[in-house]
Amino acid sequence: MKGSGSGLRLPLLACVVGLVVAFGGVGLLELIALITNVSYHGHFSSHHAVPGYATLGMWGMLVPVVGGLLIGLIARFGSPDVRGHGIPEAMQGVMMKQSRIPLRVAFLKPLASAISIGTGGPFGAEGPVIATGGAIGSLFGQWIPSSTVERKILLASGAAAGMTAAFGTPVAGVLLCIELLLFEFRSRSMIPVALAAGAAMAVRVCFGEAYPMLPLEVVNAPGPMLAGSSAMVGLISGLVAVGITHALHGIEHLFEKLPIHWMWWPALGGVAVGICGWLDVRTLGPGYANLESLLAGSPTLTAMATLFVFKFLSWSICLGSGTSGGTVAPVMTLGGAVGGMVALSLHIIPGLEQVPVGLLVLVGMVSVFAGVSRAFLTSVAFGLEATHATWAGGPLLLGCALAVLVSRICMHESMMTEKLARKGVRVPVDYEPDVLHGLHVGEVMLAEPKTVPPDMMVSALAERIVSTDPLWNAARLFPIVDDGKVLLGVVSRADILAAVNEVPQSTVLEAGVTEVITIHATASLSEAADRMILRSVGRLPVVDEEDPPRLRGLISRREILQARQHRLDAEKRI
Repeated sequence: MKGSGSGLRLPLLACVVGLVVAFGGVGLLELIALITNVSYHGHFSSHHAVPGYATLGMWGMLVPVVGGLLIGLIARFGSPDVRGHGIPEAMQGVMMKQSRIPLRVAFLKPLASAISIGTGGPFGAEGPVIATGGAIGSLFGQWIPSSTVERKILLASGAAAGMTAAFGTPVAGVLLCIELLLFEFRSRSMIPVALAAGAAMAVRVCFGEAYPMLPLEVVNAPGPMLAGSSAMVGLISGLVAVGITHALHGIEHLFEKLPIHWMWWPALGGVAVGICGWLDVRTLGPGYANLESLLAGSPTLTAMATLFVFKFLSWSICLGSGTSGGTVAPVMTLGGAVGGMVALSLHIIPGLEQVPVGLLVLVGMVSVFAGVSRAFLTSVAFGLEATHATWAGGPLLLGCALAVLVSRICMHESMMTEKLARKGVRVPVDYEPDVLHGLHVGEVMLAEPKTVPPDMMVSALAERIVSTDPLWNAARLFPIVDDGKVLLGVVSRADILAAVNEVPQSTVLEAGVTEVITIHATASLSEAADRMILRSVGRLPVVDEEDPPRLRGLISRREILQARQHRLDAEKRI
């Protein structure tokens, strides 16, 4: 029963984390709406609101500047961790801080993000909700005795719940955590994260949030046409992802060269937001309405191009200034505009008038995000879940795969990992199974190790070790067995040398160790390596499962390292 309770502990905690984060995520959306109403419309309400200049006129351009000043103050005197777009900060917590995120971040990050977005910042709430959810999960792992691995799982559970609360995409939330936070496919991790996302989805539905968030009309177009146009959008999206990533990092470097304290940078970013918002009001705020409009194919080619230019300038300058906000919504807006422009351009070519604008908008949305994040599975799942357009699975796979391919060819690091790479932290990018899990001890062990009888004198064994026989000379551990190969103990070279100097007439059984740490031939090499590390030994006798145990062989660190040759050999071209 103890093992059963221990196995349920983490999933139950993850469920609690998911519920708490979901309520917090809904509360953050309400807070953003409240700040938007107060800042731009002059009334105290948490009803959905869109930022604009109808009430304040040109004075409304100062609202993002004031928001930037407040964020700079929070970052300077509260915590600098509130800066950034959420996901990289959560990754940093996992990679560099043993998944420990301070309590103040869980409060200040959503506050700063709500101010940023509510005052017109061109960001989505998903990044801050993910970061806040991760912080809440980390706090649970710090308040309740947990290992570093358990704390990481709880952090990921909070992050998955945050994305689910923001977009209603639980599967994408789970995959996001696998690809960007957990870096593994293990039941121990996936089940708690999935439960947290499911719990968050249940809460989200109770509040009447849109589901699906971005409905897409079913289209009927020839398969080859869809495949070809989706591939084109994927390639272009990959190039766009590379371009905006380099541009963002370049803008960050420019801000770092300014002769003023970084506390003032978000205010400068707010100036760009205000100006871009005046030129195109659609660039203000999260812009979820823009995504709906793009999916419906409503904007003209010029309108899409204008949205792309000014949204990119507003988002990149503001985010590069070190403010607080998410990247998913703005990046998808840019991608949707790219997909829409490609579709409308193809309509000019005779015979391609049937290319569906909404579908290519969707492919562009998720492909650009896939290119900047390299979260391939997350991007595809998001496109399917957010729209419920299961028929779009093939085009989404094509577009995202090509976008990630272009991104990996053209960039060493993604937008999510660049800051960590600058600090010397290597983030895993491939999640392949450990070869040590797939090989058994019996496959690589030394089947005929040098053994000694229990009554052999240590002096006689010492003479054999220093002889010219290379097999005896190379051995470091000698199993002690009887005539039936029953393992009685082991004696090492160090034991022999010590006994020869102190008690030369002793037997190897007297000089050796009788309580032997062993392993079975059917155990994995991973288990053998773990046992060596935990018991601080370099070699393990391999025994059968009978009682008393009979010797089957001997395995050392050398055999375990040589096992990796299997993977290297598999990579060679014949």
